[in-house]
Amino acid sequence: MNRFILIVMMIFLSASGFGQEVKLEKVSDRFHYQYSKQEPSIQQIQKDNAERQRSWQEEFEAMKAELDEGKRVSDNVKVNVQTDVQQLDDEINLIVTVSYETISLDVAGDDYGLGKYTIQNSNACVFMCNFLKMKLENDLASYIKKGGKIDIKITGATDGTPINSKIPYNGEYGDIKDKPITLNGKPFNVTVTKQTGITNNGQLAFLRSQGVENYLKAKVEPLKQTQNNFQIFAVENTEKGAGYRRVSVEITIHGAFDNVESSNTGK
Repeated sequence: MNRFILIVMMIFLSASGFGQEVKLEKVSDRFHYQYSKQEPSIQQIQKDNAERQRSWQEEFEAMKAELDEGKRVSDNVKVNVQTDVQQLDDEINLIVTVSYETISLDVAGDDYGLGKYTIQNSNACVFMCNFLKMKLENDLASYIKKGGKIDIKITGATDGTPINSKIPYNGEYGDIKDKPITLNGKPFNVTVTKQTGITNNGQLAFLRSQGVENYLKAKVEPLKQTQNNFQIFAVENTEKGAGYRRVSVEITIHGAFDNVESSNTGK
């Protein structure tokens, strides 16, 4: 009898050491046990997220160093990857932000040239988009549910160089008329067509964002099965220089951690 009690205690302590609950069942006068794995707490999710961000940043830098010559991203361009966990009511969201910046504005980088707007005109933007595609289709696939809600904020920016003559718009994204966006922090309806061309920096900043939106819609498979809310932001910087011509993306995956029980989220 004492030996039986000792065995049961050893089973309980062993399971407890691995953060598991133990359920004992009596079948034909014999005891069996099964493990019931505990759901991760919000604290564990945040800890895992911090490790994810560190790992992704290192991976991003390693990939950047291995790019072919024609796709090379200058060492003067710093790419930032940030992942955050957001708890709202009964929903725990995962937020992924990718952006890039020019470290020294006096040194050439891989930002957009004057008057350019497609992602192919910026090696840094191409690299950013490809990285997002890879992560959304692989590492983040388990967090993205069919029919799930995803918010995608894309911010395109220009420097302060004025547009003195009309820049041709080749219609890559179709004729755009009165599309609601946010320009310099305020609601705005933007129009760009082949006929109008590009006559101001607000249109140019918008087109840089629109290029990324089109890429994500066409190239990222998981986003073809979700409810996506794209929000376009355009920023006209007053400072001059290629370092101010860039794009950033923020993606919020709603309910990414739905499998976490509310009793474990600190409520």
